[in-house]
Amino acid sequence: MPSGLAQDGTRWILPLHVTLLLLLAAGAQPLGGIDRAMCQWDCGWYEQIARNGYDMPPRWTSDDYGQASWAFFPLYPLLLRAMIDLTGLGAHAAGLAIGAILFPVLVLLAATYMRDRVGDDGANGPFRTVMFLILPTGFWFRLPYTECLYGVLLLGMLMVLARGRTLAAMLLAALLCLTRPTGLVCVIVAALFHAFAPGMRAPGAGRPTRLVEGGVVILAGGTGLASFIFFLDHLLGDGLAFAHVQAAWGHQPHLPSFWIGYGFTHRRTLHLAIAALLEIGLIGWGLRIGWRMESCTLLATFLLAGSAGIMSIHRIVLGNPLAGMLLTIMADRAPPSWRRWLILLCLVLDCVFADSWLHGRRFLA
Repeated sequence: MPSGLAQDGTRWILPLHVTLLLLLAAGAQPLGGIDRAMCQWDCGWYEQIARNGYDMPPRWTSDDYGQASWAFFPLYPLLLRAMIDLTGLGAHAAGLAIGAILFPVLVLLAATYMRDRVGDDGANGPFRTVMFLILPTGFWFRLPYTECLYGVLLLGMLMVLARGRTLAAMLLAALLCLTRPTGLVCVIVAALFHAFAPGMRAPGAGRPTRLVEGGVVILAGGTGLASFIFFLDHLLGDGLAFAHVQAAWGHQPHLPSFWIGYGFTHRRTLHLAIAALLEIGLIGWGLRIGWRMESCTLLATFLLAGSAGIMSIHRIVLGNPLAGMLLTIMADRAPPSWRRWLILLCLVLDCVFADSWLHGRRFLA
């Protein structure tokens, strides 16, 4: 691909990113400023861990019902604490800064990933870059949450693994598994496809080499997760406390189909049930167009998250950059005459999502 086309696509990342942040800041100004208004719900838990570490006892207030900080994995709070110490920013501003720095990196990784997967002809590359950046589901990447960090680590791991850079893939896999509970299933799916699927072969690598590479990447991811388990076992005497405490949020083990059906019978969770069905449709479409590894990774994420409930299922799946790329490819395959309208629709929905979040409406949480 000519380098000029790549530059035409990526040159829009920073200007658009800064413009969207400025608009977000303007909308948040009456609410106490962007850093305060963006910190909702889980943000408080991450800030508490960054400042004070993990609590020993769970909380038993009228709002918490036995919830505890052990449910949240440590890498993002560690990064938040580092940002606070290095810059002197408050916790709210430090979390916002992490997303502001990482989101352009994520968009650049996604643009490169899509170019490697589907090529680049004419205006398609720049359109895909812009579309990924302004997708309304991309709003989650701007939050002081784990989504952006998780996305950068996931795409970085997939890209270096496909290029045969095993040590880098091992490091990113370990970090990914220290970021969210779904990290290990993503690592396993990616490593299996690397080892066995023709479309994910590293250049010049034979099957035995790919098997070893896939195996050590899974081992590295497992080691990352195991380090958190050993830490919790030392702290609490329960290495799986991060899973057991999920009951305090109403998470109980059932088939995802049970939770989807439950969602349709309760008004509060209706939007989550609808989102779950849309995610299944998106995963199926990804399989049909040949994005098998990406779709299987999303499916594994959906099944793991959906087996304990559908709370935040839209954020967990659609806030994954693999889902964002599938949505972008879907838009790319629409008639060219639709493109300006798709961009306008995304910008409008992004404004709606931002306004809803800033005013504390929980449907995006």
